[in-house]
Amino acid sequence: MSTLITGGTGFIGAEIARMLIDSGEEVHIAHRSGNLGRVEGIADQVHLHQFDLSVPGSASSLLSEVKPTKLFHFGAILTGPGEEDPQALLQANAAGFIETIEAARLAGTEQMIFASSIGTYGRDTGGGVINDLTLQRPSSVYGVTKVLGENLGAYYRQKYGLDFRSLRYPSIVGPGVTTWSLAQYTSWIIERPALGEPFEVWVPPEAVIAILHYQDAARAAIELAAAPSESIESINYLVDGIQPTPTAGELAEVVRSRISDADITFSPPSGAIAASVRIDDRAAREEWGWQPNFDTEAMVDAVIAEVNG
Repeated sequence: MSTLITGGTGFIGAEIARMLIDSGEEVHIAHRSGNLGRVEGIADQVHLHQFDLSVPGSASSLLSEVKPTKLFHFGAILTGPGEEDPQALLQANAAGFIETIEAARLAGTEQMIFASSIGTYGRDTGGGVINDLTLQRPSSVYGVTKVLGENLGAYYRQKYGLDFRSLRYPSIVGPGVTTWSLAQYTSWIIERPALGEPFEVWVPPEAVIAILHYQDAARAAIELAAAPSESIESINYLVDGIQPTPTAGELAEVVRSRISDADITFSPPSGAIAASVRIDDRAAREEWGWQPNFDTEAMVDAVIAEVNG
């Protein structure tokens, strides 16, 4: 059995590859650029493929060559770059997704795991708590394309029998992310002090954004893929980490308890309203037994250890 990971040199994709290699699977990684830093140490244990989701025909060529039994589709343009160039994001995340899922069907791929996002939600967040039935009206082009992926995947599951499943990820925490987003403070508030650098947080201390350690994010994808078919009812699942979600101020305090000279300040724009995004992921917990491994302290300790390692 072979497994293909698009976006396999990315934050979560590379960690999925490591976990699958440990279980003895044949792993193929599709990547856009030559940056292989996240697969250091395993590059010789996987099959590497150049792949550009934005280029028509790229996905079709890749899937027809590899013919994977299982596909983790984690390749995408993210929110920040997408808002700067919406048309490029639409080409990669919408047109590229459509080509990828159809190519997977034609290649005989049995299962597709898709990385979606809480970016699929927008104005209708139910007073700050979202669940899998909360109305999805995204405010970003990134979120729009993720809703497209979720719904087209569910259609392919019904129409063609492709075992499509997806994860709506919250803010992913870990070192090494360079792309700015509103939620990115959740990683940098740990990483920058660990590097001995000051960090100015752009949200108020009472802000709440759901978070998940990147190793938990990878494990969630693998566990969702392994769940028995009869347990999959919701198809598209929110997954959360720490509950209750710590505020930005609480997260800063945990960092200061580990790094005594951590220089963390809060300087939100004038009139900024504290974000409040909490997740009710009971469907994932009840249908396939999702449980995160990292609490706030363990997450902070893991990031500091990796930065200093």
